[in-house]
Amino acid sequence: MSIGGWIDDLEADLGLAARLRLVANAGGQRRDIPGLGHAAHSKLAEEVGAPVAEWLAARFATTPLDIPSAHAQRARDAASQLRAAILDAGLTDARRSANHIAREFGVTSMWVRKLRAEMRAEYGIDRQLRLPLDDDAQPSQVSGVRQGTRPPDGL
Repeated sequence: MSIGGWIDDLEADLGLAARLRLVANAGGQRRDIPGLGHAAHSKLAEEVGAPVAEWLAARFATTPLDIPSAHAQRARDAASQLRAAILDAGLTDARRSANHIAREFGVTSMWVRKLRAEMRAEYGIDRQLRLPLDDDAQPSQVSGVRQGTRPPDGL
């Protein structure tokens, strides 16, 4: 099964028209999938076509199946496009601001920042900036100023 799920596999095997017919006629519903021997002459086959009913029966015979709605498909596609835009913009040194991406996709900048953070975690990118310090160096050794003192005026 592909990452997109069984509906993408159906489209790959039978074409876009089959997918659209299934979603238009049964989208958003839980349907009992007929057994393989009955699929071609079932009520489902009358609604979505025998090839689609047989394809479903070969994978889900006698099982209730939730058919995705057209709205759910559009939402999933939009979410995928948003994630792609965030990746394209960069997860750490972003080339596009969260505001710009949010405006383009009709979401809030907070949602873009949240997704960016989730994606950094998902890809194992450390969120914290690394300082150019030796592991043994103390901050006071790096700056040349003792902790608790102020730098001289004019610096």
